[in-house]
Amino acid sequence: MTKTWYEILEWCSKGKNKQEKIKRLHKNSGSELKHILGYAYDPDVIWLLPEGNPPYKPVPSSAEIEGQFQADIRRLYRFVDGPSETQQNLKQVRRETLFIELLESIHPDDAKLLCAMKDKKLPFKGLTKKLVSDAFPNLY
Repeated sequence: MTKTWYEILEWCSKGKNKQEKIKRLHKNSGSELKHILGYAYDPDVIWLLPEGNPPYKPVPSSAEIEGQFQADIRRLYRFVDGPSETQQNLKQVRRETLFIELLESIHPDDAKLLCAMKDKKLPFKGLTKKLVSDAFPNLY
């Protein structure tokens, strides 16, 4: 069974010290992890969604959703400010509906992670913006 991104980041945050946390982040380094951390901590990323958890129904944990969030990471641009026509022409109600649909299609832990990314407050003690910047100096 594949781990969720929530589980991976939780494991990274439980390193004994800064060096071990950075080592764990590097062990899981890849474009998906960097996207997650960038969307969560890059000051230039401005989410176009209201703060807080939207009303959504988490997927039952027994559902076949393994790896779904990984596949959807590349579509997160729809929810942030940017130059693309999709971002500028998407009506707010549609954007929020798409976000809720995404939350309802991924593992419940990853849905929690996505809401935390949007609010720029990852729920992992010790996995701070500074630590991420030290681990990946060119991330943002």
